[in-house]
Amino acid sequence: MAEMPTRFNEFLGRAAEIARARFRGRLTYCCLPFERVNWELFDILATDAGYRSAALADRYPDLMRSYVGEGAKLGKPVAVTEFGCVTYRGAADMADRGADILQWDPRTATPLRLDGVYERDEQAQAAHLLEVLNILDEVGIDTAFWYCFSRPDLIHRDDPTLDLDLASGGLVKIFDSVDGAAKTWEPKLAFAALAKRVR
Repeated sequence: MAEMPTRFNEFLGRAAEIARARFRGRLTYCCLPFERVNWELFDILATDAGYRSAALADRYPDLMRSYVGEGAKLGKPVAVTEFGCVTYRGAADMADRGADILQWDPRTATPLRLDGVYERDEQAQAAHLLEVLNILDEVGIDTAFWYCFSRPDLIHRDDPTLDLDLASGGLVKIFDSVDGAAKTWEPKLAFAALAKRVR
């Protein structure tokens, strides 16, 4: 394990070299908290560690501030490339583990059902989005990305026992196709909250 950071950064160095030979824009790599990335290889310091769970809430601003400090030392902007929560009551406390309520078909790797009964709470998802964005702004993060726009594999249904969208971090809910028509979508409250926030 002691050799892993060196070998990993050698790999990233080769990847960055190949990318720069073909791409003229700025490069980044989205790290996890335990990765020790050589940020000299990249133009933007980026992390997927933007999820704020209940267990991390008191330390979250300081964790995000540490990325800002590292970026400042290098003279590089900092991006949080994933944050968010799913759409049932209490999911914001779970952060990136909120989707663990899904049961999957082991043969096809498709979602089948929820592991219990959960209460839809779009208001809490929207509130979480705004709370985290406010923290990221306060500590000086340059840009942030909500986890995803949609999860087409997690269909919204009126029956809460079959509403797979409860496990979706998407800003929109997806409806089943009808009579061969394309799937349709509808904004959740988080979509409207984000749209208002970034105007």
